[in-house]
Amino acid sequence: MQSVARAVLPRILSVLEAISAILLFVMMALTFVDVIGRYVFTAPIFGAAEMIQFLLAMTIFGGLSLINAHDSHITVELFEPWLKKRFPRLQPILVQSFSVAVMAIIAWQLTVFAIEAHEIGSFTVVLEWPLVVVVGTVAGLSVVSLIVQILGLMLQDDPEWRGDHGDPL
Repeated sequence: MQSVARAVLPRILSVLEAISAILLFVMMALTFVDVIGRYVFTAPIFGAAEMIQFLLAMTIFGGLSLINAHDSHITVELFEPWLKKRFPRLQPILVQSFSVAVMAIIAWQLTVFAIEAHEIGSFTVVLEWPLVVVVGTVAGLSVVSLIVQILGLMLQDDPEWRGDHGDPL
């Protein structure tokens, strides 16, 4: 199974890096053009704020996959020192299990929200776009993030995998 993860994970991450970079660039360009249009020509782009919100959500969940794959989360060590002291072998398993469980709950709830948005035919407030497109995309990215996190955990002891990417920031 590790060989499959080693073969598939870098490809998935390359695609996610490209998608996240494109989304971030589009968000930046849209913001730039909207600000210039608003303050120089008194003609802002209609719905730019809503589009930027959607792009931001997609960028965050695209980037989250990259963070999850390398286990590079920003951590707040509230319980970790206590667990490490009392259960040194169990601590990493508990921390990673909690992380995967939380990501699974996020993916599940976003998927439920996307299904509900489709069933009732919800639309965005300003642009009146089908909400299922935006929420469905974010839900899909969260599912990919969960899968990538699990694949990354499978490779966490692989020196090639860790060696290529260095230590977390």
